[in-house]
Amino acid sequence: MHNDEPTLQDDLERGALIREVGEAVATCTPPQVFGVHGDWGLGKTSFLHQVQWYLMGACPQQSDDATKEASSRDLAKGRHEKTIRAIWFDAWRYQYEDVPVVALLQEMRAQLSTLRRIPNAAKVAARGALLSLEDLTKKIGFQYSKIQQANREWKAENLATPLPSHTMRQHLREAIDQLLLQPKRNPLRRLVIFIDDIDRCESTAAYRLLEGLKIYLTLENCVFVLGMNQKVIEEAIGIQIQIQDDETRKVRAAAYLEKLCQNVWRLPTVRQPHLFLAKLLKKTVADEAACRRIIRGVEDHRGVKDHHCLPPNPRRLKGLANLIGRLWVRLPKVSTTLPEEEREQAAIRETQLLMIVAYIYQFHHDLYVRWEVDVDLYTKIYDWCNGGQTTLSFLKSLIRPKEADTGRDGQTEQSSMESTYPDPADARVFCIQSLIQHLGVEVSPDQFHHYLGRDQT
Repeated sequence: MHNDEPTLQDDLERGALIREVGEAVATCTPPQVFGVHGDWGLGKTSFLHQVQWYLMGACPQQSDDATKEASSRDLAKGRHEKTIRAIWFDAWRYQYEDVPVVALLQEMRAQLSTLRRIPNAAKVAARGALLSLEDLTKKIGFQYSKIQQANREWKAENLATPLPSHTMRQHLREAIDQLLLQPKRNPLRRLVIFIDDIDRCESTAAYRLLEGLKIYLTLENCVFVLGMNQKVIEEAIGIQIQIQDDETRKVRAAAYLEKLCQNVWRLPTVRQPHLFLAKLLKKTVADEAACRRIIRGVEDHRGVKDHHCLPPNPRRLKGLANLIGRLWVRLPKVSTTLPEEEREQAAIRETQLLMIVAYIYQFHHDLYVRWEVDVDLYTKIYDWCNGGQTTLSFLKSLIRPKEADTGRDGQTEQSSMESTYPDPADARVFCIQSLIQHLGVEVSPDQFHHYLGRDQT
């Protein structure tokens, strides 16, 4: 079965975007904070690993076997390894720290302490810089909780005197400069810090980490790359801003993030989900003949392909492929006495039925458990997919795309816009709707029984 571990293998064909982001990171003028936006499951961690591989020719977060495999495939790697050093920080693991930026600095110190690629003559200075970095980390841990009070006190004493945060930022820059010592023939020096899973942190931790970056780490020798779901981060910032008016809070939160991170790349969804699913099925469906049969139904324009009924999300497609790898044994045999064309159509239809059951099983549990006991539920789902009224309250949580309604002035109403153009990566979107509409309502409950596990005996 497929797992959800990050990979260096570019199965989603994002090579051009990897190079674009990598070159921007390597050639920009620091300080810079870049963002890589993607909904959960779109492969942000893998993408950041691949950018790190492109820059450094190494990715310590990956296993030795994975890096050897990536090297054997001659991927572009190490384009800037002589002028850049990279740090990896998984924010989710440190979200319960009182001051998350201190955890980041400690991780920087730990990863920089290897002293690789530092000339021998500079090692003494580098060790001194590491000690300085450790001391600054302790001071910032104490300082952060006193920021507001310190600001007032220093301003009251002398506006011309630098605030403690300014002084510490200068010491940090000098310490990192020492750790980035390079031969004169490679004058471009920068530390690239990849921060992943900040959107999985609780709102307080995410906000504190962003505040720490803004206060201490906008340094001339540092470039940050944040892997994030931008919407989730803005919601976290909005919680901390504590403005009553919803619209004002959203605008203020978006402006806060824009001030910190003005360059954001958006990861594309899977452009052809049916082809990606077919590729995954080759590893999950054990029987070769059954695998070919299912893939034909997925790729055929009469089957799944032209109905755009699959979620364009790699993680969700992996889960669907894993489930089909368990359910394929329930495929009924197609009669060999039928003419070839009818036999092919029957095989495609069975794949469609299997896909509907697998989709609802995998992504809509509360719907599936009702289907197990209500043999007529498919008719109700079909009615709902075609705009009919239904008493099934649990369907209200799903988004059903529909044709846009226009008001008297000919303009599309806002309520219709929301359902007509939903976010394709939204887990609430009922993607399988189009396939259900295609099959029609004349599907007897018995045709689903073997997929629902009712006739396993």
